[in-house]
Amino acid sequence: MKKFVPMAEYQRMTGLSYPTVKNALETGQLKGIKTEAGHWRIDLKAENNTDTAAITERLDSIECLLKDFASHFGLAAKGR
Repeated sequence: MKKFVPMAEYQRMTGLSYPTVKNALETGQLKGIKTEAGHWRIDLKAENNTDTAAITERLDSIECLLKDFASHFGLAAKGR
């Protein structure tokens, strides 16, 4: 397994969006490095990286709340 992966590869691995991953990197929830060109590489082996499952679970919870909210107003909410 690679130690560092590009953000796009990490997104494919986790199913997380670009803004979510970028925010996690900028707030220190994920550890990574920024290349000279300004591209992020996520450190897959960092001990203090937030558990991806926890992030996904939190996003799923938010998605359910948004669907309920939309339903309350008679709107159809699209899922992932």
